[in-house]
Amino acid sequence: MSKQILDMSANEIAKAVGRRKLSAFEVASAFLERIEEVNPVINAVCTVSDTILEEARAIDERITSGGDPRPLEGVPFLIKDILQTKGVRTTFGSLLLENDVPDEDTISVERLKKAGGVLLGKTNTPEFAHDINTSNKIFGTTRNPWNVNVTAGGSSGGAGASIAAAMAPLAIGTDLGGSIRIPCSFNNLVGLRPTPGRIPFYPTDYGWDTLVEHVQGPMVRSISDIGLAMHVLSGPDERDPSSLPNDGKDFLTAATGNSVPRETGKIAYAGNLGGVVPLDPEVESLVKSAVRRFEEFGFSIEEDCFDTSSIKEIVTGTRGFGMVARYADRFDAHRELMTDQLVGQVSAALQLSVRDVVKSEKLRTQYWHNVRKFMQHYDFIIAPAVGAPPFRLDEPFPSHVGGKPVERFQDVFLATYIFSVTGLPMISLPSGFTRDGRPVGMQVITKRFCDDRVIALGAAYEKMASEFFCRPEVDLSDVRPVSDDLNTPNVFMGKTS
Repeated sequence: MSKQILDMSANEIAKAVGRRKLSAFEVASAFLERIEEVNPVINAVCTVSDTILEEARAIDERITSGGDPRPLEGVPFLIKDILQTKGVRTTFGSLLLENDVPDEDTISVERLKKAGGVLLGKTNTPEFAHDINTSNKIFGTTRNPWNVNVTAGGSSGGAGASIAAAMAPLAIGTDLGGSIRIPCSFNNLVGLRPTPGRIPFYPTDYGWDTLVEHVQGPMVRSISDIGLAMHVLSGPDERDPSSLPNDGKDFLTAATGNSVPRETGKIAYAGNLGGVVPLDPEVESLVKSAVRRFEEFGFSIEEDCFDTSSIKEIVTGTRGFGMVARYADRFDAHRELMTDQLVGQVSAALQLSVRDVVKSEKLRTQYWHNVRKFMQHYDFIIAPAVGAPPFRLDEPFPSHVGGKPVERFQDVFLATYIFSVTGLPMISLPSGFTRDGRPVGMQVITKRFCDDRVIALGAAYEKMASEFFCRPEVDLSDVRPVSDDLNTPNVFMGKTS
């Protein structure tokens, strides 16, 4: 029964617990056993809640007493360790907060609990979620369940690896420049970067996060669980002044895939992303082949892309502003406790002038209007989520992609940042495997506020490409040593501290 539970979706678990086919205690016990089995090597779950079995028993008592089933009844969920959890340690992957225990939940955790979910634990993250490798000075490095000697990606790499390894059916990650989509690509998962404000973000130091919003989103193995999670998580909250009002989106229906426009649908395949992203030929081939599946569904596909030539300057200014706003005070007082990678990013950001930041935001505005006009001709854009497959854990980033040298770690996640700066909703979908078995993903982007449409397209794709929606048989027999604190060199957009 334990293996059967591990293979169940969040939807299936909630229905089974609500109908008393399974107990919440059985479910929680199965995932705790799985964590004990694989997490010592994968190192994706950094903290386990010590009250989960007690909470699972309370759910069983409630159902037995005739309580109405809730949408996530008895579903264990994991939360990225930069999101606050009441009474459960939240470190942000930093020695600065190693023993911090919040006294309130982030809004997403509140809503998951209210819907019947039970907090299983926290997932590993690079320090303050600013790296494409998931490693820090407290918990060490997270490995990829598909191949334990390659990266799980970042910064929601712990969330991605935990879901791929069946340590939970649902995890919540965050995405600024690609931190949901990159781990989903590397771990063969589905992950949504919703419209900023769709899921309220609180607590946070910056209620008006205007220079590329940091958003939360679900990471799962099936589209139905994306719909379920968004059904629970979306909606306004006055504690987040940027949260969106209810607009009637039906994410549960969207996740069935029955509402996708077919004969009239147009997709832009932006394979080379305007030539600014190094692209592995095998990744390009797999994504292009996956995109062609939509022709079977009645979509017309054109190879096309908007002008992306300003993206590096936009990222330098907007990301730099965020680094200074969030971390400069800590940097001044506790630099010696930070990873070299974070020190490098903050140091480089402090070299920017106000004019640099303003110029990048002006460029971003022009960039947005280019994208807006481009989207008038298409229903969706599809592109590789990452230009390379998961790379070796002993590399901070791949030295070459597609035969071209990679000089900055940001070059690897420019594929996702190209779309992050627009604030459009987007989803990461599995698109196949390299010859040596490493997962590859693609990202699907749609028009402003149309999160339900990108979910619906994902559901249609899942029906056409069901063979890609699978989890690995985790092989722990060939584990090569890696640094306990693996992080990228302190290079930020060409500047070195």
